Amino acid sequence: MLLRFIAVAAVFLGVHPAFAEEKEEREGGIVGTGIVGEITELGSILVNGQKIEIINDLPVTGSVPDITAGALKPGQTVAVVAALEGETWKALGIRQVLPLVGPVEAVGDGSLSVLGTTIDLGALAIAVDEGDWVAVSGFWRSERILATAIEHLPDWQGPAQVSGTFFETDGVLPARIGASEIAGIDPQHISSGAFAHVTGAPIPGGIDASRLETTLFDAPVGIIQAEGFFSDPEPDGLYTVLGSGLISYTDRPEMVQSGTRTIQCGANGRLGVFTANDLSPEEIETIRRKLDCL
Repeated sequence: MLLRFIAVAAVFLGVHPAFAEEKEEREGGIVGTGIVGEITELGSILVNGQKIEIINDLPVTGSVPDITAGALKPGQTVAVVAALEGETWKALGIRQVLPLVGPVEAVGDGSLSVLGTTIDLGALAIAVDEGDWVAVSGFWRSERILATAIEHLPDWQGPAQVSGTFFETDGVLPARIGASEIAGIDPQHISSGAFAHVTGAPIPGGIDASRLETTLFDAPVGIIQAEGFFSDPEPDGLYTVLGSGLISYTDRPEMVQSGTRTIQCGANGRLGVFTANDLSPEEIETIRRKLDCL
């Protein structure tokens, strides 16, 4: 399920003046297809049923620790920029997507707590103690994570990380991604449903941010295919596939099945939208067919 996500979105976050503010301007170049999801098979890599050819020595950005594409494992979640050549996807860039990297706060029966968020392990088996650092692959399900892989990091000296969907608060409650408190952030010019990746130092129940990014892919993408769980609709009807940055609105919130894993497509930050810059109608239709985007 490595290739579950193809999307275009531009989001900006304001941070405390002491922190870095990162913006990316993309001009020219090839607009690829973005795929985010869980790796289910190797050889090439198979994600969301899509076979993607890789070059083994292609660096995987965001990986913990640093790896190349040939070292990817089933269960890891990634964001792939892919080009369709004939009927074959070829990876142009791969980013490892880790909802959480940090110390274990508590160990439960079939679960862990990391940075204030509960991780449901399912059938995964990992022997860790409180204080051990882990890197978590998986999907946000409401304010919890359904883990698809857990990696023990006994020698990790890097920062803590939280990646997922940002929702606006009432200005009184602290900023959060899932159940993880994001300290030090003063969100500005960001809308609910946007993707955010925060790095910093672990604090009880969350992270003290030192760096913030708002892009999921390493290069421009057009159509997005995303696997994950729907969020519960906000009071204004907004909902998203968590972690994707793709949003939509509904006036029938009871119809959004937030507990069911789903695969959805979109572009320009919107679910069910397929207009994409620099792609012809024929190219869009070919990609939609290949990805089974309705």
